[in-house]
Amino acid sequence: MKTIISSMSCVCSLGTTLEEISDNIYNKVSVPTHITTRFESSYKNDYPVYLVPEKLLSQKKEDESYGFLFVRTCVEQALQQAKLSKQDLQKYRVGIILGTSVNASFNCFDFYKQYKKNEVSSYWDLVDYFSYSLTERLQKYLSVSGLHATITTACASSTDAIGIAGQWIQQDLCDIVICGGTDELNIIPYTGFIKLLIAGKNPCSPFSKNRGGINIGEGCGILVLEKEEIFKQRNIENAGYVLGYGNCCDGYHPTTPAPDGIGLKNAVMHAMKDAGIKKENIAFINAHGTGTHDNDLTESKVFNELLKDVPVMASKSHTGHTLGAAGAIEAVLSLIALNKKEIPKAANFKEFDEEINFVPVLENTKTEKHVALSDSLAFGGVNSVIILGDKNA
Repeated sequence: MKTIISSMSCVCSLGTTLEEISDNIYNKVSVPTHITTRFESSYKNDYPVYLVPEKLLSQKKEDESYGFLFVRTCVEQALQQAKLSKQDLQKYRVGIILGTSVNASFNCFDFYKQYKKNEVSSYWDLVDYFSYSLTERLQKYLSVSGLHATITTACASSTDAIGIAGQWIQQDLCDIVICGGTDELNIIPYTGFIKLLIAGKNPCSPFSKNRGGINIGEGCGILVLEKEEIFKQRNIENAGYVLGYGNCCDGYHPTTPAPDGIGLKNAVMHAMKDAGIKKENIAFINAHGTGTHDNDLTESKVFNELLKDVPVMASKSHTGHTLGAAGAIEAVLSLIALNKKEIPKAANFKEFDEEINFVPVLENTKTEKHVALSDSLAFGGVNSVIILGDKNA
């Protein structure tokens, strides 16, 4: 699979434009903040989060979620970068595939609270919940009608969305696919990770000894994939390539990866075979790296077995865990690093862990290679991997 990425965009705690994020990931000290608005929680002063900047949050329309605001913003930026207008899209078979957790599962909580108190005045909120589709809403916004799917494989959702989007192009099902993922800060996953005892009270420190756990984040990442003959009609530079995709469910436990990493190991091998690459070709791994004990330990076993000595990038030390959006945001950050030929340093790393037996990249580090591997581990035993190439891969 070698599929052209004509453009990309992202919003997250690092910024609201590609230029801002590209600068901040190398030069800004990422610090999570405590919740002051959005929802009330007795935990809000104890467990910090990584929020999208207020300058974007304030632009939310009354009839949209923050998650859709992030998608709308990213898609507009990506289409502008790709020199594609909404009118241009009408000429092609345009697919949309997005990953999410909150925008598919948790957007009826206010109704639920009203129902429990016997205070429901209208059931239309419930009707809207059952009929809502993130990708259908984006289709209507763009006035397109091709293939669409909303992927909800928990924290691997948008990695799967990108991999499947590449397959849609390769199988000639679409001319253009808008893919990626979005998620917003929400009380259910925020409280849920705390109740599971895997949320951190200090900034996320992936692969560090005595790491404290997850900091929830929010944001969106979008890639525009195209058939080569469509892309060549416009005189623009590509953003990179999707080279391979692998997915494997280990079915070990609802919330814990298989300790031996068998699911991730299979997903890595499938993705590398799909891309036709070897370990020696890989510039870096953009790890799932949540900063929890079990996740980081499982990843380390696989990396040490299959990808020994390949540098490890720890994106979530900058963005927090953006749930269903994580894979897409990390894909964009990987492409930024590949095209800049520089791997950004991890934040918050404290101490070497003998069980992990490696440290993530701790200084901004130059690379001459053209390919990166990005992996996502998710509840339900899902393991997803994509191989990305820079614009010259």
